[in-house]
Amino acid sequence: MSAGNSGSLSGDQLGTEPETSSDDVSNLEEIGKSSRSNGSALEKGEIFDLLKNSRRRSIIQYLRAHDGYAELNDVAEHIAADENDITVRELSSDQRKRVYIGLYQCHLPKMDTLGVVEYDKNRGTIELQDSVSQLLAYMDPVDEDETEETAPDREWLAPAIAAAVVAVVGLGTLGIGALSAVPAAGWTLLCVVGILAIVGVQYLE
Repeated sequence: MSAGNSGSLSGDQLGTEPETSSDDVSNLEEIGKSSRSNGSALEKGEIFDLLKNSRRRSIIQYLRAHDGYAELNDVAEHIAADENDITVRELSSDQRKRVYIGLYQCHLPKMDTLGVVEYDKNRGTIELQDSVSQLLAYMDPVDEDETEETAPDREWLAPAIAAAVVAVVGLGTLGIGALSAVPAAGWTLLCVVGILAIVGVQYLE
């Protein structure tokens, strides 16, 4: 997958190489390894190793938001702006370079080697591969709090059923309108149905 030694930015544009994080340095051993084929299975340790770094997670999230394809410059600018809590336009040259070099030298080669992305160094392009699906289960866990918030609120339903039954039975007892013709067995049945409905609502909650 990987090809060539030049990226979207030239050596002159990169200037003096800024310090890389300890995690970046630890990934240098991945450079030069042959890349796995698209859709290759990942071991659980490899999945956790990929996802433990926020920049690698950000790369995947950015690519997913852009139909699985992006240019290195755009990804680096997005991550740099996010890390510095500013807009892309507000980024300094050093802030861009620092992230660009980390992605170019360490993170993308590692992700390419494991078959999660296809990284073309010559063109400076990145494309998601099928293997990324194995990471998404760990990146998109179900948020229990969110689930609780989005669940329909049924607290009002039981009192509403009870009030409706009481109102109908009350009107029938007073002999108002057609309800006066309902036999006693009918009111009993209505009360039983109402009670069962209330129990059912409580059970669902």
